[in-house]
Amino acid sequence: MHRSVRGVAGLATIILAAALGCRDLASPTGPDSLARSSHSSASLLGPAFVAPVERTVPLPTAVTWTFIAGPAGVVSSNAAVGLSVIVPPGALSSVQTITVTALEGSAVAYSFAPHLTFERSVTLVQDLSGTSAAGSLLPLLGAHFAGDVLDFTNGLVEVTETVPAIISLLDGKARFGVSHFTGWIVASGRDDDDPEEFPVDPGY
Repeated sequence: MHRSVRGVAGLATIILAAALGCRDLASPTGPDSLARSSHSSASLLGPAFVAPVERTVPLPTAVTWTFIAGPAGVVSSNAAVGLSVIVPPGALSSVQTITVTALEGSAVAYSFAPHLTFERSVTLVQDLSGTSAAGSLLPLLGAHFAGDVLDFTNGLVEVTETVPAIISLLDGKARFGVSHFTGWIVASGRDDDDPEEFPVDPGY
């Protein structure tokens, strides 16, 4: 009788341990899960080429603004170029003055200074109205370019890292998470991209 009870108790302990192990492996939830999910799908490439999303009215000159971000996080937006930068709490360990430059021309591209690495992913949100991607369901991505200017080859931009973007049909915006600041461009994908890797969110 006691041996049977001990056997049942041991089995229950194993089941409980397995359940706790599964819980530890569960997908993250919370307000920054989008950014972390996007970053976890980052592709480190070496040189590759992407087609930039283009503004229907090119910027005649670069548009620059600054904002202050610290450990508490902040959101900075510039309606003129359609970009919002969401720095979540805990992404930075100290206060930083961040400068964003929307590059001159038709490509939806930005240079960020200083060069920073984040403890938690920062989300870039691009309004697609007034761009070649407005109303489109084609896959989009964020792509990192080196330096402060774009390096074009036959209309494509050389990049070294990509992250998939989530497109919201509700507000017509694309969102992707980044782990560092230098230069980022919104692009319409690479030739070897699988469309299923780029989700469309009808209600985000």
